[in-house]
Amino acid sequence: MPKTNEQRIEMVREANAHGIATTRLELRPGEPVIGGTPDITQVLATFIHFSDIHVCDTQSPARLEFLDRLADPDHPMQPIVKYIGTYRPHEFLSVQVAESMVRAANEIEMGPLAGGRIDAVIVTGDVTDNGQHNELTWYKTIMDGGPILPTSGDIHGQFDGPASPKAETWDVHYYHPDFAPDGLEEDRPKSQFGVPAFPGLLHASRSPFIAEGLKHRWFGIHGNHDALLQGVAVPNDYVSDLVVGNQKLNRMSATANLQEFFGHFGEVGPATYGSPSDIDTRTVAADQARRFTQIEDWVNIHTKCGHDHGLKGNPDDQAYFVRDIGDSVRLIALDTVNAHGGWQGCIDQTQFAWLRETLEASRGKYVVLASHHPLQDLFNGYAPAGVAAPVLKDEVFSLLVQHRNVVLWASGHVHDNHVEPAVAPNGQLSFWQVRAASLIDWPQQGRTIEIVRSADGRIAIGTVVIDHAAPLNFAADEDWLSDPIALAGASRLIAANDWQRQGEDPNFDEWTGSVDDRNRWLWLEDPLA
Repeated sequence: MPKTNEQRIEMVREANAHGIATTRLELRPGEPVIGGTPDITQVLATFIHFSDIHVCDTQSPARLEFLDRLADPDHPMQPIVKYIGTYRPHEFLSVQVAESMVRAANEIEMGPLAGGRIDAVIVTGDVTDNGQHNELTWYKTIMDGGPILPTSGDIHGQFDGPASPKAETWDVHYYHPDFAPDGLEEDRPKSQFGVPAFPGLLHASRSPFIAEGLKHRWFGIHGNHDALLQGVAVPNDYVSDLVVGNQKLNRMSATANLQEFFGHFGEVGPATYGSPSDIDTRTVAADQARRFTQIEDWVNIHTKCGHDHGLKGNPDDQAYFVRDIGDSVRLIALDTVNAHGGWQGCIDQTQFAWLRETLEASRGKYVVLASHHPLQDLFNGYAPAGVAAPVLKDEVFSLLVQHRNVVLWASGHVHDNHVEPAVAPNGQLSFWQVRAASLIDWPQQGRTIEIVRSADGRIAIGTVVIDHAAPLNFAADEDWLSDPIALAGASRLIAANDWQRQGEDPNFDEWTGSVDDRNRWLWLEDPLA
């Protein structure tokens, strides 16, 4: 694992022995922290922030991996769809990456810039990929510690997902860490796009291990993939039966209208899976543990814990809450999922009224907002008949600029490292917005966030990008396949070789961010001075 702010991982693109472009990873000196250095008089709060774990049951019957092939660089529809994200070549290692980030967080006892002790870990949503009960159980075990078996279906039999080495389901369009069965063509990710082979990796990914568990206090935020199928569709009776059954969605049927099928999905709801006749299936092992989670499942493990310090923490058992961090900082966690469909966000009217009341009651504290969606993506205004229209970004921002003690909004969703000022209509800097990259896509990073008072009467927010604990030389030990942290290293390398991100649009730079989006001090006038 690179040391925080002392080293960084860099992608090096080169041709392998067969003349195929491939990516390797190297450690380089760390980037400097830009933005000046505060004369610190008080450390107010210190967080670790990571996001978009996407703990994934890659054998789930309800997943739509086949749609992702439309975004392959040589597919005629790629210039139109660009990127879909229903499949990643390394997604069968999501549990191990989550474990690796927890271990990295446990190694950080003090903020790297101001030296304050870690107050909390904030995980800003999409902790699961398909919103399934078994995924939520794996995630909770990773966070709290304990034995974990990261597989489903026939747990002692053949793997049923697209990475399976079985000859009868071999598909050259998907990555397989094992080589092709005798007589079959090697998969395109390895033969054409340079993704390295790791024989035995798939089998190792299903092995049990003991999760270490976070030693820090932690808070989880609700994301669209935690509530909606593939992060976009409300589960109906058809997919609720499908997800626990023995028929896996496999490919578009010959009679399906692709344009009409895509019309069922969107940033703004409603969203459905369309007609069952649009998709051909294949037989897999059934598993009742794959049932979809309900909001009560989420609330029971996230918001019914901790202390509310006299405030109403999660009214009506909803997935939004408030917690105090020390004496000076108040964390307000929002649920920005549109429960009626669509992958972009909003805030319902009840929650918005609660937010207004909570902000009013918090005027004597520095306020940190945390949500899955950033402010920019709160534009999913869909509501079915009889349901009040939700609140969107302009109205939310209008409320926030009335409260100068809001200093930071931490989020995820976009899968990128990003820092952006929120500027009020009068031109005054209101607060800072900070996004963390995802753990399911390159660069698989999180952040530290440190909030301090400076002697010049200002607030400074320091943020430094952190990597998970897996070493780059993960296969140095001949027994590496038995180490979940080494497996996370393989995931990082495969993610860096994702063939859909190697061109100019889209590309890895979008997720990595610029220098301004990584290690930086951010400044505000002290609203409580």
